[in-house]
Amino acid sequence: MNEKQIEKQAKNILDKFSKALGKVEELEDYYVDREKFERDENGEKCDKDFKERMLDNAPRKNRDFVIAEKGDWKK
Repeated sequence: MNEKQIEKQAKNILDKFSKALGKVEELEDYYVDREKFERDENGEKCDKDFKERMLDNAPRKNRDFVIAEKGDWKK
């Protein structure tokens, strides 16, 4: 293949991808609005390093929060 054929093939692939991407539905944000949104502390002792270890193991995080996606199996 020469350079022109490769460019033409790449453009064709990108055009097909763009067309297919246009058919994908946009993701929605899901949340539950509750009057009481935090649990009451019940006085149980917990591992002080748990939060740090959990955040260290999380593949995606934002400061003190783990960023997660809705699982495909829940659709």
